[in-house]
Order: sequence, then structure tokens, then C-alpha cells
Amino acid sequence: MTKICLVRHGLTDYNAQRKLQGASDIPLNREGEYQAECAREKLKDYHFDVIITSPLMRAYRTAEIINEYHGLEIETMDELKEQFFGPLEGHHIDDVHEKYPDGIFPGAETFESLSNRVAGAISEIERKYPEKHILLTAHSRTIKSILSLYSEEIHMFETKLDNCSLSHIECVDSKWSVNDFNITTQPAVDR
Repeated sequence: MTKICLVRHGLTDYNAQRKLQGASDIPLNREGEYQAECAREKLKDYHFDVIITSPLMRAYRTAEIINEYHGLEIETMDELKEQFFGPLEGHHIDDVHEKYPDGIFPGAETFESLSNRVAGAISEIERKYPEKHILLTAHSRTIKSILSLYSEEIHMFETKLDNCSLSHIECVDSKWSVNDFNITTQPAVDR
């Protein structure tokens, strides 16, 4: 059985300001570092064989922090980058949705392209690491695209994935399923 624990990266200033990030390489802010530390504590007793991340610094740094208890080599996969929003990156999300209510953004990567990209990534991971337990750090739409491959419950707009939330998928007899998604890693009573 192959298992993947999907972790959305911690908060960035763009997240806090509700700006589209996409492929822009925005670092974690102080709150995002704290969220990644909470995820590290939540996952410290998990056994992982492999850690794979998007190369974008917000996801990579989240993987680094979680990896402090695991000491594994971190592998990057370009296919795990966030959806590319082209000229709209850096614009306020509300303004973009008001201008493009159908969710089709000019100059942006399509949902179909994103879905095909992440499906290829999961196939490659399954081929390369059969029967392994994998930690994968990535981005909201990337993770939702992965989850939506295996569950009708997941929707790009309606489904919320909090920063540093956990989602779990597993493959048994070549069939993937979603065990859970958007599991918080922060303490119930937060600082």
C-alpha cells in the first residue's frame, strides 16, 4: 500500500493579503513558519520513507521544517508547483473573481492542464516509490487537483484547504482513495 500525506504550505504575505500567488516564489511569513512548526509536531511520530515537495520556497521551507524530525533527503518535483496564473499573479483574489467570475483567467494555466500535470506526478511517485509512505508538500490548488482525481467531494472553489492542513490518500491494489482532507495541525487553543 502506498500512502501519501499531503501538506499545504504555511502562510505567506500573499495569502494574508489575499493575493494570487500561483508560480510566484513567495516565502513563508512568520505565521507560516509557526504553522509549519505545528505540522512538524503533529507529524513527528509518523514514519515517512520519502519527502517530495514543490520547488517553490513556501512549500520547500514547509517540508524542511517538518523534516527536522525525519532527516530525509527532500526531493523536488516541478509538477507539484501551484497553478500558474500568469499576469494575474499578485492581484487581489476578490478583484480577479469579480472580473472573471467563471474562474477562467486569461494567460493562466487551465484546470485541465493542472489536473493532467498532478496526475502525472502521482503516477511517477507511485512508480518510483511503491509501497512507501510519502510526505508531499505543495499548494492549495495542486493538492485539490490531486484529491479531486480520487474523490467527487473535492471541488476547486468550494473545498477549503487551510495552510499547513493535512490530507491523506492511499493506493491499494492500484486504486487510490482519499482518506481525509483539510485536517488542522494547529493546537485547538492557539497562542
